Amino acid sequence: MRILALDVGKGTQDLLLYDTNVVIENSPKMVMPSQTTIVAKRVRAATALGRSIFLYGETMGGGPCSAAIKAHLGLGYSVFATPLAAKTLNDDLNKVSSWGVQITDTRPRESCVEIEMKDVDVRGLRSALKQFDVNLPTVCAVACQDHGESYVSNRIFRFQHLSDLIEKGGELTRFAYLDGKIPDYLTRLRAVYRTLKKERMEQVLLMDTGPAAIFGALDDDVVAKRACEPHIIVNVGNGHTLAAMLHEKRVVGMFEHHTGMLNTDKLDHLLSLFMDGNLTQEWVFEDGGHGCYINQVGFSEINQAFKERGFHITVIGPLREIMKDSKLNPYFAVPGGDMMLAGCFGLITGFMH
Repeated sequence: MRILALDVGKGTQDLLLYDTNVVIENSPKMVMPSQTTIVAKRVRAATALGRSIFLYGETMGGGPCSAAIKAHLGLGYSVFATPLAAKTLNDDLNKVSSWGVQITDTRPRESCVEIEMKDVDVRGLRSALKQFDVNLPTVCAVACQDHGESYVSNRIFRFQHLSDLIEKGGELTRFAYLDGKIPDYLTRLRAVYRTLKKERMEQVLLMDTGPAAIFGALDDDVVAKRACEPHIIVNVGNGHTLAAMLHEKRVVGMFEHHTGMLNTDKLDHLLSLFMDGNLTQEWVFEDGGHGCYINQVGFSEINQAFKERGFHITVIGPLREIMKDSKLNPYFAVPGGDMMLAGCFGLITGFMH
């Protein structure tokens, strides 16, 4: 079996071509700029030329591209967008219109720089790999962060979704969606699914980036030996930091914050509260993060084990250096020999399950 695993983050998109006939060390791998940074660059180029832009395609991750689009508007240049593309900026299209975006179902009459919105550029990947005589598989697994369609607070909405999955058991398969069985409110994942099916992908698995990286860390040999013991895995990403409390390979608790708002001491403090079961949704949200959820039933069942053995703390993620001077003595995992592909390994594991 050959599987394309693609972990789409804020800064990078990380690719692994998994082949059951090849040792993982010899598998084709790439770490490239994410689509949101690519779109942002294209928008800024249009801004420099003083050109109007027309956004079309799918709903995708915001971050850098949303900031570039708003800067374009702020300088008085026109932005046209189809409804799906406009939802990249906000789920509420009335709000997007109030910012000056002209939402349209058709290509505008005036001359514009046309920019396609999508989280996965299958044709681009296929073309790049073809230069090395590598064919793209028709089976794929993709991870991206989905806040969910929300008209109030997408941070609260996201954590309600994650807490529901933890309450239902917290197993890896709870966080994975195979062949289009995706909740309607996960609009970004559904957009990725549509993109992949248009490119004739035969089987598609989708996950959120955070859980994908967390479960991918279990592929590290040291972490695998601790997999059934009390464990916290921290993924320090370019945009978000997500920590998961695991026992018997199930997620018992989780919190998520914005990496740019953290430093070593603050993250140590959050993790200490988390270990004790005292970190709350309200505390993290009011501090500007997404939230926290601890399944108290699950936590009470394993709390004694936590007290007797302590926690193993594992760190992954491109900005993991934040934890270099941590007082919590973390282990820096290298699943499959490549830390940047932790999410890809989680995707492969999810697909195999």
